[in-house]
Amino acid sequence: MLLVIPSLTLTLGVVAPALSVLVCVAQAWRILRAGAHGVSVVTWILSTFVAEMWTAYGLIFHVPAELYCNLPFLAVSSIVIVTAARHAHRELATALGVVTVTAATVAIALACHDPHWRWIISTVAVCGAVFIYLPQLAVALRSTNLHGVSIVSWIIAFVTSLCWAAYGALIHQPPVALPAIVMAPSAAIIVVQVARHRRVHDR
Repeated sequence: MLLVIPSLTLTLGVVAPALSVLVCVAQAWRILRAGAHGVSVVTWILSTFVAEMWTAYGLIFHVPAELYCNLPFLAVSSIVIVTAARHAHRELATALGVVTVTAATVAIALACHDPHWRWIISTVAVCGAVFIYLPQLAVALRSTNLHGVSIVSWIIAFVTSLCWAAYGALIHQPPVALPAIVMAPSAAIIVVQVARHRRVHDR
């Protein structure tokens, strides 16, 4: 048993970041092939913010998995953001949103280098991760066209949330694990909504 836990921790430290990147790759692939109908631009702006915050968290608190995950995620997510923004004709607003969240990340990360203020970055990273899927969830619940939303991406997102929860628990980092409380059920509901949309429109 004592040998299983370190092995599981090591495995999740590789699998969770890899799955996080695959979430983005699957959505980018879908959006390039099928357009961006039903894709929430706000979720992807929040994704940028959260990925930047977790990158800073990983640097400050020495959680390498956050770096392996979020740097590639940021690169691939830019494809989703640009394509979704063009589809919604919100290029300027999206660019301003990305610049704003990046500036906020830099300011928070600089402030958190003081040991007394490090709790801020973990709080912001957790809160951001908790809310990251909610705009897409809202779109999925009310939109009649979810053609651009990748069901594969959201299935992976559900599994990824569970992996991060387990990894955070094993490394005794509650901020890494807590977002899954909201992320996992949100991703599951999005999967159900997209599946319903596909079933209705594929008849």
